[in-house]
Amino acid sequence: MINILCFGDSNTWGYDPATQTRFSNNIRWTGVLQNLLGNNFNIIEEGLNGRTTNINEREEHALGYYRDFRSSMDLVSILIETNSPIDLVVVMLGTNDLKNNFNQSSDDISTNMKLVCEAIINNDYFNSKTIILVSPTHINESSPNLLDSFIGTAEKSKFLAKLYKKIADDLDLFFMDASQSVKTNQIDGLHWDAMQHSDFANSIYNKIKSIYN
Repeated sequence: MINILCFGDSNTWGYDPATQTRFSNNIRWTGVLQNLLGNNFNIIEEGLNGRTTNINEREEHALGYYRDFRSSMDLVSILIETNSPIDLVVVMLGTNDLKNNFNQSSDDISTNMKLVCEAIINNDYFNSKTIILVSPTHINESSPNLLDSFIGTAEKSKFLAKLYKKIADDLDLFFMDASQSVKTNQIDGLHWDAMQHSDFANSIYNKIKSIYN
């Protein structure tokens, strides 16, 4: 059995932009991926809305409360130990770091993403050290429903793939650019619809099969 930890934000959690609820397991890319890989693989979902690389939200959320523990650096080591043994980690983060109130450049986000990857690699409970680093999809500013905190961040989001690829090269990780298989829709400019979850699942499936062929 090959255990795969999928560590990410709301697009790993399965946020449905049309209903503002959660997609069912058979629609989320993690569930689709499980079906594609079959019984010799075990997908472990660890997605969280608002998750960042290394920033906690200190400002009040739109729903009227503060959201603690959004920084991956606070939890990733605990989650690896909780879910061990793990053979592969798929990590896809960076979208929430783009929020204007965080005032993070693409380079800042990349620096923090490298810290997350190093924390995963150096965890004593993760022996295989096999990671797929995924750069996130681009912000779609043509959506009329894009949150104000993401307005003006589309260009910055496009720089992440190049920077993440360098992280992968420096740390000897596998790399994927999610924007090559998923174009963010106009529902809210951030989250994936059901078809996009399927598209990404098929892309990451091919990447995983190339590792375990």
